[in-house]
Amino acid sequence: MKSFILILTAGLILSASAQAQKKHVQKKKSTVVVKVKVPQNIDSSFKIQYASVADGKWSKNYSGNYVADFTNQTSMKQSVEYDKAGYVIKTKTFFDSSAIPMNVTTALQKNYSTAKVTEVAKVEIPGVAPYYMVNLWTAENKKRQLLISEEGTVSE
Repeated sequence: MKSFILILTAGLILSASAQAQKKHVQKKKSTVVVKVKVPQNIDSSFKIQYASVADGKWSKNYSGNYVADFTNQTSMKQSVEYDKAGYVIKTKTFFDSSAIPMNVTTALQKNYSTAKVTEVAKVEIPGVAPYYMVNLWTAENKKRQLLISEEGTVSE
């Protein structure tokens, strides 16, 4: 009788542990978009500089600066970053592959003719000469990021 109770207990323990091993279906987490409250000084600065923009989407980056993403007058995607005082920190304008400036295209053909360009953005920072940030995949299937001056000088 003791053997029977022992076997029964062992069977119950095994079946309970087997039940605990069932996969649990994880529910998809819904993405919550937090609306960023933009301070008045930053909003005013943005509206003065980009009066024709109506579709700006605001976010806050890791350093606490406010970033507006929008489509500019020439139908290119653009982002502008402001500090808390309302001064422009950085502006990025993203180019389609068909609209890449000639000096950038020439530099890429000269140095990276077999590479596939994935993204080109003109970066403007107050006090720094504008440059183009180019992301590409090389022939060796390596991801690279280049900085190209307006004159066509390539930096890696």
